[in-house]
Amino acid sequence: MEQITKISQVTPEVTLFLRKLGFSNYYIIKIFALVGDAAIGLTEDNPYWLLEEFPTMKFAKVDEAAFMLGMEADNPYRIKAAITHGMAGYISNGHTFVPAREFCVQIGKFLELSSEPIEDVMEDMAYEGELQLTMLDGREVLYFYGYYKTECFVVSKIAELAEFVPKPIATDVDAVIRKVQSIGNIVLSKQQKDAIKSSLDYGVSIITGGPGTGKTTIINNLIKIMEDGGLEVAVAAPTGRAAKRITQTSGKFAMTVHRLLEYYYDEETGQMAFGRNALNPLDCDAVIVDETSMMDLMLMGALCRALKPGSRLILTGDADQLPSVGAGNVLGDLIESGCVHTSRLTEIFRQAEESSIIVNAHRINKGEYPDYGGDFLLLAGDKQQEILEKITSIAPKWPLEKVQILTPVKKGILGSANLNEHLQKIFNPPSEGKDELKFGSRVFRQGDRVMQIKNNYRLEYKKSDGSFGKGVFNGETGIVAAVYDEEKKIVVCFDDERWVEYPYIQFDEIELAYAVTVHKSQGSEFPVVIIPMSWFPPALATRNLIYTAVTRGKEKVIIVGRDDYLKAMIDNNEEGKRNSGLKTRLEGMYRGII
Repeated sequence: MEQITKISQVTPEVTLFLRKLGFSNYYIIKIFALVGDAAIGLTEDNPYWLLEEFPTMKFAKVDEAAFMLGMEADNPYRIKAAITHGMAGYISNGHTFVPAREFCVQIGKFLELSSEPIEDVMEDMAYEGELQLTMLDGREVLYFYGYYKTECFVVSKIAELAEFVPKPIATDVDAVIRKVQSIGNIVLSKQQKDAIKSSLDYGVSIITGGPGTGKTTIINNLIKIMEDGGLEVAVAAPTGRAAKRITQTSGKFAMTVHRLLEYYYDEETGQMAFGRNALNPLDCDAVIVDETSMMDLMLMGALCRALKPGSRLILTGDADQLPSVGAGNVLGDLIESGCVHTSRLTEIFRQAEESSIIVNAHRINKGEYPDYGGDFLLLAGDKQQEILEKITSIAPKWPLEKVQILTPVKKGILGSANLNEHLQKIFNPPSEGKDELKFGSRVFRQGDRVMQIKNNYRLEYKKSDGSFGKGVFNGETGIVAAVYDEEKKIVVCFDDERWVEYPYIQFDEIELAYAVTVHKSQGSEFPVVIIPMSWFPPALATRNLIYTAVTRGKEKVIIVGRDDYLKAMIDNNEEGKRNSGLKTRLEGMYRGII
């Protein structure tokens, strides 16, 4: 992407053409930076190409431009774009497929067309390999072909791993456990020892449990046992923070799953690719993945493709937390299928029982109300404005690096956007020595905490050691290190010492992160967590959401608001069910195998 930041850098012909179609200077700059003068020809031929390249662009805006260019309502380009746009909406909400006929009717209503032209285009897209129509549980469903192919592959790979009986570990497992206990001055419970031993007996296994049940201790023991037995072990997690935590607690270097698989941006396809795959599998004999609840279908597929035959795959995580931000319900589906050996940890360690956070997290998970006191507090508040004022008054009691506000929603008085606006004024107010740039209603200022809000595999970074690379991922946080007003760019230093330069036209990829949604906090831990508690939409005010939020806190959790709304949230165990075929396909596969 060219470094174009001003409308004056765009050729007059492109500026005039796109302005006549109603596009803002911001999008004119982005479009020209991507394709230059070809913007005119591409848009005249098929304006819906813009939706593929700029996901934040509204369908209605492009639709309006298409009609201005004389496109008919039943043009196949328009219908195809609506189908793709609609499917992408389902994917962004975690679904891997949609019910085909209902979706067809939905798109018809959206475009104000009959179902017949919709069905024709849908069938053409299936014929061309973009979509997959198939039967699942007795109904016809529609996938993006890549998701269908990946779902089927994961099923076959899990079945292959589960069928394989690995060779026994060439070491005295009990002796290694005793040694680890002695060095760490810990005593493993029978449940933990059983989880360790049984995981070693299967090609693929799952260890799941809530906070304080010893998952980290089990990972440490598994690493030691397998390495003592001569196995090459790789340890990974979906996020950098989670991987760093494993490294600190185990002494074994862990990395993100993306980096384990050696991701890179493929210039030919315009997509992310992995250097480790079926043709170049991982060299290790065993892979341990922590925080597996955050693994979406496509990342799980990439991992499965990179496992060599005979590998052990051990997945650990908390199945009661929110599912992945990306599409699918991998950990939940694998457990619920009954086709993968699963060890459930239910005992809380004695030292963990001293934490009100951990005790209350387990109470919440069982549908019980928390007891306030110790490191789990309620700061009562009634109206949303009052709750906001109390949050902004207590948050500065801790250094910025210690405190995180987590909220269920993005919009509204207690949404992350409004909270960030108020918290920025407190933690990082404007001053003569701090440069800043305005982007819409937002201001990015030197010293701000920010978060990347989409995967960008092309974004270049430089590390402190002078090395370079590409790729910044959804949910990664950092600090604005520098602001350049003249060049209209900022530099962000991410948590792992990666320095990334953002030109103005990419400011839509980051947002302030003094407050973040609970979904965005997955895989992270914070010393102090503050949670606003008011009325929220029932689809978001769920037990597993508040459970996930509470488990992010390590030293203190403060609920600010109304206790009755917290209790209502705990009572609401109606999680939004995701459309995912993994569980059904696994069950079908195993009925044919066993």
